[in-house]
Amino acid sequence: MFEYKIPQFNPAPMRREILEALRDLSYTEQTARYGEYSDGVLVGCALFERDMNIGVTGGLVKYAGRVYALKGRDSVPYRPTDAWTVLKIRFGGEEKTRDFLRYTGNLALDDNTNVLPNEMELGRFKLKQGSRLRTEYTDFRDMETEYDTVNLIGVPYAGIGEPTLSPVIMTHFAKEAYPCASEPLDIAFCTACLAGNGVMSRESIRLYLIRRLKLPDKPLDNAELHGRLADALAEMKGGARRETHRESDGILLL
Repeated sequence: MFEYKIPQFNPAPMRREILEALRDLSYTEQTARYGEYSDGVLVGCALFERDMNIGVTGGLVKYAGRVYALKGRDSVPYRPTDAWTVLKIRFGGEEKTRDFLRYTGNLALDDNTNVLPNEMELGRFKLKQGSRLRTEYTDFRDMETEYDTVNLIGVPYAGIGEPTLSPVIMTHFAKEAYPCASEPLDIAFCTACLAGNGVMSRESIRLYLIRRLKLPDKPLDNAELHGRLADALAEMKGGARRETHRESDGILLL
C-alpha cells in the first residue's frame, strides 16, 4: 500500500520506529527520484574560480548507484602547467562505524587525463603561465577554447539510463541557435532545451543531430555530440559544416 507518515517529535524519549521512519523516508525518496538515473552529476556542482582555486558549488552526484551530497562549496588550488589538468571527484571505499556506513568523494586535480573507475570528471583545462582560469563562457564556441578555459565536454551529467551533456553546454547552444533557427526541427529542439534549462537526454541530442545533419544512425560520444552541435549551429548561421573532427585526450579539437 502507499503510505504518508509524518514522525511526531513529542517531549518523550524518541522511539526506534520514528528513527527508522526518518531513515527510510530519505532512502525511499532518493531511490524513487534518482533510481533510473545513470552515474554523473545530478544537480548543482557548478564550477567557480577564486584566488587560484577551482571548485564546485553544492550539489548532488551519483556514483556506483549511490547519491553523494556536497553542502556548500569545495575547492582545490591549481597552477599553470600548459598541459591538460583534470578536476575530478575521487571516490573512496566504504567506511563503517557503529552508527554509519559512510562513502565519501574528494576533489582532486590530476594531470592523468584518463578517468579511472573510482573517479568522475568535473572539467579539464590547460592554463598558461600568467593567465587566469575562466569558468564562464561568452558563447558556444568559447566553450571549446583550448587554453585558460575550463572544458566541460567530458563531464558526465546524469540522465535516465545513460549520462548526457552538461546543461551548461546545451543552454549555450540553444540560446545561440534559437534566434537564427528557421527549420521546425531546430526550433522544436531549442525550445525543448530552453524549457528544460538545458537538461536533454543523450538520445534526444543524438537523434536530433542524426536527423539535422543526415548522419549515420550510430552512437556518439560526448566529443562527437559537441562537435556535431557546433556543425548544426554553424549551418544555422549560414556557414559551412566543419568536416575535420579529431580527438585528443578525450577532447574534441576543431
